[in-house]
Amino acid sequence: MPGDDFHRSLIMEPNGLPPYTTIPSLAGWKGDIVKAINRLTNLQRTHDAALPRGVAPSNLRLSGQGRVAGDLTNPFVVDAAIERYHAGARQAGAPDNQLSQSILGSLLVDIYTVTGQFTRSITRNTNLRTDRDCALFPLYRSLHFAAADVFGSVFGINGDEIDVYLRNQLIFMSTHGVGVDTYVGKMKHTDANGQKASRLAYLGDEEALACQLHVEGGRLMITNGQGQLEPFDCSGPEYKDISKTKKGDFTKTANPARRGKEQNGGLGVAGFSMGLNRNIYARKHSNYDAAKGSFYHSCYLEGREVLCTGCITVVDGELKYINNWSGHYQPSRQQLSLAIQALRARGVDITNVRVEYQQTNGSQVSQLAPAFLESDGVHGADFDGFSKGRFVGTARKVREALTAYETRSKKWWASPSDKSKAILGHLKGIGDDETLVRETRFLLGEKIQDSHYQPVSPLKTNRRLQYDPYESGQLKDMLTEAMSDLERY
Repeated sequence: MPGDDFHRSLIMEPNGLPPYTTIPSLAGWKGDIVKAINRLTNLQRTHDAALPRGVAPSNLRLSGQGRVAGDLTNPFVVDAAIERYHAGARQAGAPDNQLSQSILGSLLVDIYTVTGQFTRSITRNTNLRTDRDCALFPLYRSLHFAAADVFGSVFGINGDEIDVYLRNQLIFMSTHGVGVDTYVGKMKHTDANGQKASRLAYLGDEEALACQLHVEGGRLMITNGQGQLEPFDCSGPEYKDISKTKKGDFTKTANPARRGKEQNGGLGVAGFSMGLNRNIYARKHSNYDAAKGSFYHSCYLEGREVLCTGCITVVDGELKYINNWSGHYQPSRQQLSLAIQALRARGVDITNVRVEYQQTNGSQVSQLAPAFLESDGVHGADFDGFSKGRFVGTARKVREALTAYETRSKKWWASPSDKSKAILGHLKGIGDDETLVRETRFLLGEKIQDSHYQPVSPLKTNRRLQYDPYESGQLKDMLTEAMSDLERY
């Protein structure tokens, strides 16, 4: 049973431990780790004894505590996630309100994310995985499924829907971002190959890999020109450059992601984006890069939805600073918390990481990451990642406006147009707060969204609300007033 066959037996054969039906205690988890390692030791002895004389044990067996992220697994990362979950569960209590659900959901996603990452790494990296990785695989997999089931019970859904939930955490580009990309995308420049191309440097999947950061031993790493991982560093002069021309525009060498007032000790920053799978991409941004053109937060994932964007400072692989400063996506501090939690779940030490976030009124707040994650604004009733809370107030006002309009339209003197009645019925049928707000903005004439927002249920008539006689004008006025306090798209 040499080589990969031995690993398959570790992964697939029963390990004598019952599957988890809930999140185990930290002591219980550590006890199961010991049992799994004892099983491994016994199987190694049996395997080695069966080898022909002169044949060395498998060279895939590596000693040590395991490795993190790109180099597979580290059970201590899971230890920390379990410990955080139980501490948070004691704080949150029963999941009978939005606050407790948001806390528990966040911590369960931590466990689900890291165990999913570990199981995928073990199955896909047959030349890197160790005996230890494979011996712990059944535990990671069982805990992964348990996290999904517990998540489902917290939110009253099927555990299989956790991936749908994760997609719902994504945010769209802001109207500012779409406007910038539309404008810059129409401009041409001469690229590195001497060809005329759009000045907007959207990356394809293969190009994005060159910007992807990996986590190894808790450090952020990036692939160099020789295809090897090396510590990422964006603290130096190239990333600090914010020089401008006499006209006030950034120069060709400048990094527009940096504002120059970050509370990061005067170091440089790289822009970053994190997608659905929690992969993080980072590099220097540019308005006039000679080879690639203009590069913004939207370029890593070609303008698609993201979990979070902002800027980071990394010194020799060590994360020092992170913020949510991005005009293209305008992520909330709740989105920023999701990104920090995802990094922590993959083994990044956030103890001394400085977090700076921009509030909707334009002011900045600076905290260390642990304090930031414990703050009320992150786990409060407006927790975007779980409740879509930033749309709750506006959606309520839209529904109140619809009810008032419907009451008005039934008066003997009212004469609502067929278009107004169709739009009323359409909006009343939308149950999701975020979808209702986005659809209302579309109907009110938010032209910038045309190519990025797919209407929920297109009406056969012209769907835009325009001023026409009688009730359509009233409906537009009432919806416009309801939308007036929406701070961020």
